[in-house]
Amino acid sequence: MMMIVLLKKMLPPPVRAFQTREDLLKHVRDFALTQGYMISIKDSSRDRYVSVSCDRGGVYRKRLKTGENMRQRKTPSRLTNCPFKVVGKEDHDVWALTIKSAEHSHEPSKEISDHPSCRRFTEEEVLTIREMTDAGKKPRQILKALRKRNPSLVSDSRNVYNVKAKIRREILSGKKMEPSTSSSTAINAVNGATKLTQPHLQNGLEVTGSSPVCMESKTVGESCALAAELCRHFYTLGWVSGTGGSITIKVHDDAIPRPHQLIVMSPSGVQKERMVAEDMYVLSSDGFLLSSPPLKPYPHRLPKCTDCGHIFMKVYEICDAGAVIHSHGIEACLVTMMNPFSKEFRITHMEMIKGIQGHGYHDELVLPIIENSAHEGELTESFTEAISAYPKATAVLVRNHGVYIWGDSWISAKTQAECYHYLFDAAIKLHQLGLDWSTPTHGPIHNIQGVWGCGVNLSRALKAGSLTLDYVIEPSQIQNDLDQGVAGAVAVPPDYVGQDLVIPALVANVEAMIRADRKVIALKQLQGHIWRTGFQNNELVGILYDDVPEVLERWHAAGIKVYIYSNCSREAQRLLFAKSNYGDLRKYFCGFFDTVVGNKNESHSYLEILRTVGVDRPADMLFVTDVFQEAVAASAAGLEVIISIRPGNGALPDEHGFRTVESLLDT
Repeated sequence: MMMIVLLKKMLPPPVRAFQTREDLLKHVRDFALTQGYMISIKDSSRDRYVSVSCDRGGVYRKRLKTGENMRQRKTPSRLTNCPFKVVGKEDHDVWALTIKSAEHSHEPSKEISDHPSCRRFTEEEVLTIREMTDAGKKPRQILKALRKRNPSLVSDSRNVYNVKAKIRREILSGKKMEPSTSSSTAINAVNGATKLTQPHLQNGLEVTGSSPVCMESKTVGESCALAAELCRHFYTLGWVSGTGGSITIKVHDDAIPRPHQLIVMSPSGVQKERMVAEDMYVLSSDGFLLSSPPLKPYPHRLPKCTDCGHIFMKVYEICDAGAVIHSHGIEACLVTMMNPFSKEFRITHMEMIKGIQGHGYHDELVLPIIENSAHEGELTESFTEAISAYPKATAVLVRNHGVYIWGDSWISAKTQAECYHYLFDAAIKLHQLGLDWSTPTHGPIHNIQGVWGCGVNLSRALKAGSLTLDYVIEPSQIQNDLDQGVAGAVAVPPDYVGQDLVIPALVANVEAMIRADRKVIALKQLQGHIWRTGFQNNELVGILYDDVPEVLERWHAAGIKVYIYSNCSREAQRLLFAKSNYGDLRKYFCGFFDTVVGNKNESHSYLEILRTVGVDRPADMLFVTDVFQEAVAASAAGLEVIISIRPGNGALPDEHGFRTVESLLDT
């Protein structure tokens, strides 16, 4: 067997004209990197011409005399006298590129880091190195922080050492280091003489010094004062009582991208109604503690940064937030206790939903609920999973604990926090009234005593008292079946004859309704309870077609709102998509509809859905179905309709007039 290896030939950049000198140089640099070489400017007149060579051109020149006691060069020069050369000349306001020599005398570079010019730090990165050097940081810590800000950074610790060495030379030579104009250098030592200690850990956040500091920067001081003011206000609302709860705010600076801005965090174990600006901690964007509050006399405790620090930093990292509020409000606690097995809080058709980012009145608001832990730091993993699984959410509830809420600014976070607490309170009061806060109509909650498990005999379940059908099967429904001659329907004896006669009759009627495929709410509720137990016990899995998750992701990325309308109950729908063979897909849906809004074969059902979601023009909504009768009803209501062709579908009439697809990816 012969193996043919194609060796890469480094090509010169394409020749063309450019509007400016900078455009020409960028074109040459960008193209050179794709070929495995880099350029350097050898000669230039900014207004007339620029001569560019390969960065391996020329030969090494000894700058120091060698001798017995002189330092010798330990590594060979990377210069190979490469002949590559191009020239740019200005002519009548246009810069023309000319190739003088297209050949190279070396192999292409394997890594971009092989080129010294690519390892140079930007002015902002040099500034960061200066600041972290002042804070006592080691090169590996500095490099980690730089790479976090710029994942494509190719510089290594040696380059950091070189910059640090230059800083030391400036200090030894008596040169005054220029003050930074960035807000990230706004923290100075008290009296200019704060002694920095070796880094130590506090609540998992790295501390650079333990001495008190003051904030000379106006923006930092204002942010600290604002955080203290908000803590005092939240105390009056009951969100941060008993020293619980916390807040963090990014120090806004138009000149600095939000991910790189300083962070203010409130302390732990402090009376929030007495908070002042000096009580705040200041951190770098990477989580390094730059400023600690001053010590206070007894009975005050030693200052400690909030236990929520790890979670706050995760929100900043993943959600690009500008502020985060952690509330211990009683509403946020109780709302997670109404259903101790629920992993979500859902509410819809409440005016205050409009105050939540990305939501409207008709949308279903969905928040994840994670389980509490004895130590706040232990919540980080489950919290991270929750915000990743619910990208639309701007809050996470912690059962029996509270809620974390964030926004792109402190105003956004505060506004949403007020709306969330209102909605939590509304859900609690609706629950007390026996009303369902998660449905558009907020009608009565259907009280099912206990849960009928999958695989359990219905008759035995009734005798055991785990399911009371009196709350599910209405006598009028059974009478209707008897009047219509539904096979299997039987009269139910009066209660006084005893359970041994009543229960078999109820079971017979339920089975008759199932065989007759009756579209009644009672059966859907029963189905929901059956499915709930099956999915919770991992006995059931929702099987979806392969095109479903991909098309949902596509629609989600395009900002298209997706709803489900099914004969299955809303609860059953959520369970199916939560426990699907492709994982939890509920994040892609804005709401679920079942036959509570009406029969799927009737046009008025679709008009009701349009009204519920706030769509004025029926043609603005697309309905995809695999049932011809549903397509006819939706089309009569004015919706755009597509019929999905799936295995086992009923045959379509000739000349049915509907567009058909075999994959949802074709919609």
